[in-house]
Amino acid sequence: MQPTGGLVVVVFVSSLTPPEPVKTTALQNLAAQPHRIFFFAGVVQSVLFVALIGLQYAGLVSLHVSVGLYHAYAMTFIVFTQFFAGFLLTTFPRYLSRPSASPKAYLPIVWLINGGGLLFMALSFVSEMALVVSMLMILAGYVKLCLLLLDFQTKSTVTNKSDTTWMLRAFALGLVGQLLFIADPFLPTYALALGVSFYLYLFFIVLIVSQKMMPFFAANTILGYSMNKSKHFLLFVFVALILKVILEALSINAFVADSALFGIITYELLKWRLPFRKSPAILWVLFLSIWWVPVGFGLFVVQDFSALVGHAIYLEKSPLHALALGYFTTVLVGFGTRVILGHSGRAPKADAYAVTLFGLIQAMALIRIIAGIFPQFGYLHAVLTVAALWIVIFGLWSKRYIGILFEK
Repeated sequence: MQPTGGLVVVVFVSSLTPPEPVKTTALQNLAAQPHRIFFFAGVVQSVLFVALIGLQYAGLVSLHVSVGLYHAYAMTFIVFTQFFAGFLLTTFPRYLSRPSASPKAYLPIVWLINGGGLLFMALSFVSEMALVVSMLMILAGYVKLCLLLLDFQTKSTVTNKSDTTWMLRAFALGLVGQLLFIADPFLPTYALALGVSFYLYLFFIVLIVSQKMMPFFAANTILGYSMNKSKHFLLFVFVALILKVILEALSINAFVADSALFGIITYELLKWRLPFRKSPAILWVLFLSIWWVPVGFGLFVVQDFSALVGHAIYLEKSPLHALALGYFTTVLVGFGTRVILGHSGRAPKADAYAVTLFGLIQAMALIRIIAGIFPQFGYLHAVLTVAALWIVIFGLWSKRYIGILFEK
């Protein structure tokens, strides 16, 4: 009989040999974490939708739906929702001390929202009635997203769930907003749908995240800074937002609600004393973004008050775009950059390239605001410039950061 010692040695040595690393494709890497796939899809959809609306304004294509419906619904539920879905599916487990969501849980949401988004774009050339089909598909993805976030909440044993509870309320109101949009071809619900979706869902979600994360980042980065947030800040804002939505849906002057929102939010921001000068760029750009909120509601107050005294100043959509372009988009790019860098093992920082992008966002917001205040001075050219700037900004952002989403 031959000795078996050699065989034993071979087996032993082979057991110590590390296994070959599993090779993954770029697409598998993209789908491996929720922020990756949602951020990528959000960028693609944002460029497609803004490009199409730019072509509409330029007279090169003709949509068979109202520009207001197309613009409001698409940017709210197909573009911004995806960016904040990616962010929240990354942070919700941390807030609530739960395991991260698996691709099996969030990938169906991606396919439904983005499949519905592409269908929405195609059906915009047909009719508003036809859009209902795509909206129902997006709604299905949105409901799955809400249920996934709710699952984190209900299974968590964390004692303080205040902020996540507010987020879930805002998502529930987003569901109401979608249903109102779907009902619009059959009932006159557009004004209410827009108010609920923009203020009680999108704006409120961004504000909840901002008031949770901005003072927290400052306290963890700047020596000597301590958070000083009001206990009932979100409740007061929520009540004022409900009043604003109801008044605007009834075509009643919303001066009281807008004044309350301007006062409450400005007071709170002053109370925070966010340390602009002591903060690195990745932080002060976020601090800058939230100051667009008093600008937006300040413009609403001017418009409301002028109408009350009989000398109406029409600001078109300038107040809305102060919030959507100045606030939402700066926050989106700021948090997006931070998450992409942090989750890839890189230091979250904003160099000159990133600061330039933030500067372009502020310029884009200013151009759109001024176009609404002074429409007689090249309104159409300003709108087309803003659309072009949006595409340039997200193109440059993608050039620097999107490739990271495909890395292992």
